[in-house]
Amino acid sequence: MKKHVTLTLMLIISCLFSSVSFGQKSLFQAVIEGNEASVKILLAEGAEVDARDEIGKTPLIIAADKGYFPIVQLLIQNGADVNAQHNLHWTALMFAAGNGHSAIIKLLIENGANMNIVSKSDYTALILASAGGYAEIVNLLLEKGVETSPKKNGLTAQQWAEKLDQHSVLKVFEKFPQKP
Repeated sequence: MKKHVTLTLMLIISCLFSSVSFGQKSLFQAVIEGNEASVKILLAEGAEVDARDEIGKTPLIIAADKGYFPIVQLLIQNGADVNAQHNLHWTALMFAAGNGHSAIIKLLIENGANMNIVSKSDYTALILASAGGYAEIVNLLLEKGVETSPKKNGLTAQQWAEKLDQHSVLKVFEKFPQKP
């Protein structure tokens, strides 16, 4: 409890000297630190759930990237946009896919995340999961009907798995014949 009070006081003090509103800055800080209790308090006090940082990331994108399932869940329950994109059009789903956070992927999809968004640099959640060797996530995305045709540097997700010798991912693709 003492640590929580100290963290909260530090957040308040740091925000007093910032041009960003207290609720926004401290919400980002609480998410970055994985402090679910502070996130809950700040949301209850009216912090903007879809606030943006300097590169357009939302608290949900950050929580998904870091693998903080309880915080992702809390942000979604408070109305976070599951399809929000940062400046390069990456979504929470893409960050979770690229880091192997399968439970977060499931939660995002259950709450309406678009699996087929393509970033400015041609990444998709499927390409990121394939290249990273996350067979469970590739399987989940394919089961849910993700598009397999988008390409990054001329390669589909399956071709990236082949190029990077992601054998477990290639076995998943064998179960889902690709359309020519």
